[in-house]
Amino acid sequence: MTRVALALLWLLHFLPLRALDILGRGLGVIAFYTRFSRTTRINLHACFPQLSLQERDQLARRHLGALCRSFLELGILWWSPRKRIESMVTLNNLNHTETNGRPIIFLTPHLVGLEMQGARMGMAFRGVGFFTPHKNTLIDNLIRNARNRLGDVVMLERKKGLRPLVRAIRDGRNLYFLPDMDFGDSASIFVPFFGIPAATVATLPWLATLTGAVVVPCVCHRANDGMGYEVDFFPAWTNYPSGDEPADVRRMNDFIEAQGRAYPEQYFWGHKRFRTRPNPQEPNFYRWPKPLD
Repeated sequence: MTRVALALLWLLHFLPLRALDILGRGLGVIAFYTRFSRTTRINLHACFPQLSLQERDQLARRHLGALCRSFLELGILWWSPRKRIESMVTLNNLNHTETNGRPIIFLTPHLVGLEMQGARMGMAFRGVGFFTPHKNTLIDNLIRNARNRLGDVVMLERKKGLRPLVRAIRDGRNLYFLPDMDFGDSASIFVPFFGIPAATVATLPWLATLTGAVVVPCVCHRANDGMGYEVDFFPAWTNYPSGDEPADVRRMNDFIEAQGRAYPEQYFWGHKRFRTRPNPQEPNFYRWPKPLD
């Protein structure tokens, strides 16, 4: 089955982006009516209570369409020439990445274009990143080969800990960092995200302190014509870290939330971001069925 799916992706990577967009939208409508959409719908219900049920459902369908299209675009990353990817992803405000030789931690949220963003930034910067090996060896090899052929990026396995990452940053490599996931309460503090206490790792201020790296926020979103992506770089944060860990983590979450609000159809709502609760006695946040009106 995997080989059939990969063969289909290989065929699709020859298509123009307009065709992939149409296919992705169609698959998104189908996905909406499956259990695949339940986490997305629950997250949108929690994060956008001001929207009506109809508005949230429309947003969920748009998001799932954008997500499905990003899956179809994986073939472009795996088999297309570098020039095609460079033409698809524009880097804006690169002056914000000029840090007088200091390494950079690129803080970025999980939007649907994150793989395209990572590939394009790997072409522009000497980088390092964390990853979890894919369970399927064939897919894992495709991912690794794509990253190797597109840029000078060292990928470190998450299970090996942070020491290799710290060494790589001190060596001048720039980190592509996406911290907006629930890693449980053992290494997290609870900080509001869309007004909801969310288990959030405090790795960003810790890494910045330990390595002397500059934090440069950035976001990858669909281009206005819908046919590619743009990566917007923001000014490097000053007075960061401040020494106040909760405030530093709150600043990180506030930036990510702002991008989720700016591009709500592109933020990755399928992750169980609120799975870990401050009170273990709370009911399962993602229990299904759940009232959504």
